[in-house]
Amino acid sequence: MKYKFIFIFLFLTSAVFAQNNNGLKAEEFHAQIDSLQNLKSKLLAQKEALEKEIEKLRDDSAEMDAKLRTALRKVYRRRYGRKIGDRILDKQIWKGMTERMLRDSWGEPDRITRNKEKWGLFTQWYYGKITFFFKDRKLVDWEEKK
Repeated sequence: MKYKFIFIFLFLTSAVFAQNNNGLKAEEFHAQIDSLQNLKSKLLAQKEALEKEIEKLRDDSAEMDAKLRTALRKVYRRRYGRKIGDRILDKQIWKGMTERMLRDSWGEPDRITRNKEKWGLFTQWYYGKITFFFKDRKLVDWEEKK
């Protein structure tokens, strides 16, 4: 953003100099320079206001993230109990967790494949380079491709 202001200032300044070479009078030249300096001041004030707004939005975002985490903690503790709810909130993975627990912890997978066999339901959940393997909806293993 800083470079945008500099570019605009240089462009306008060069335009003024080009006009000066085309017979622009000294008074007109100085008036245009003053106009450019006023524009620069206004742009810098706008930049400062935008930077303050960005910082406020960052603070608001951090506050909302904290509130969301608190709300999710309550939901997961109510749903799974204190110990498991906290593990899910911290995105921990363990053998024996259910598909619903993984979905609550990591969100929707990129892809799911299911195979129904006579000895059970086998499901693979894919999150990027990590594949989770479920048997009858319980996590039995996972692997990460390198």
